[in-house]
Amino acid sequence: MKIFDKYFQPYAEYCLRTTLSEEELKEALAQECPATSDVLSWKAVKAVFGLSKTIVFSCDPDDPLHLHPIKAYRNTSRGDLFIRCEKASNEETILHISITQSGKYKWLLYAIVIFALFWGVAASFIIWWGIILAAVFIGLLFIILECCRAMAMDEVPQIRQDFEIMLRTLERKSR
Repeated sequence: MKIFDKYFQPYAEYCLRTTLSEEELKEALAQECPATSDVLSWKAVKAVFGLSKTIVFSCDPDDPLHLHPIKAYRNTSRGDLFIRCEKASNEETILHISITQSGKYKWLLYAIVIFALFWGVAASFIIWWGIILAAVFIGLLFIILECCRAMAMDEVPQIRQDFEIMLRTLERKSR
């Protein structure tokens, strides 16, 4: 059953060149970006309340090349940045960047659909139009998924721009 695969496709994939090596980039991102578990970081709090003009990126301490954008409202379809480094020369590294939704909510969607179907079938034994309510509920789920994906797609240019600005700032700091 691949009905939800469309909603978990990458929003954007592109490459950037940087003068930082992979180790330097990991170290710089770990210092610059608040940890995902550090919800009381001043940068993260400002971003959550809409006081930051740019998107703030948080990272997992064990994987600094997986960044989570933080913005004033929560959208579970917002794309995370997944970075893969490729050594181009002694001076440059090519960053292969993919902005895509984390797949951790995919199984929740399957559970919601299965619950709605079971509820609809069980309710149809009591009231005949119970199955119609389940179909309407599943339809609303897909409408919400489309809206969340459209909002996430609208954020991609800003995520891309703010990440590149942060990367160039990190390059200047490392010189």
